[in-house]
Amino acid sequence: MHPLAREHLKKVLSRKEVVGSDESCEYYPCHFVGQDCTWCFCPFYPCGDEQTGGTWKRAKDGSLVWDCSLCFWIHRTEVAARLMQIFKERGIKVEDIERAEREERSMLNEIFEILKREFPPKRR
Repeated sequence: MHPLAREHLKKVLSRKEVVGSDESCEYYPCHFVGQDCTWCFCPFYPCGDEQTGGTWKRAKDGSLVWDCSLCFWIHRTEVAARLMQIFKERGIKVEDIERAEREERSMLNEIFEILKREFPPKRR
């Protein structure tokens, strides 16, 4: 996990509340006006699910990189709030997300699928 992502997720998970739109951010809006910025660094990255609007892109070195710039799903307020609720209910911390990234993604995939069922991704 990128150090900036780790610090952001640590702050978000310790606060245990959604942020809403952060218009003071120099990158706002990075996805769309009115976006919820709670999951600025997505805990599912890279989800690899093109239903969210993301796609695999070829980098200059030939490797594949997940481009989520067209993902609007995790930034919908209802999705951000429900994800926070699930993380709170399960007591998930940054270390749990990092462990899931390193070892296996089953915990993250399960939560991702719950959210997709409750809030199907819609492309803009």
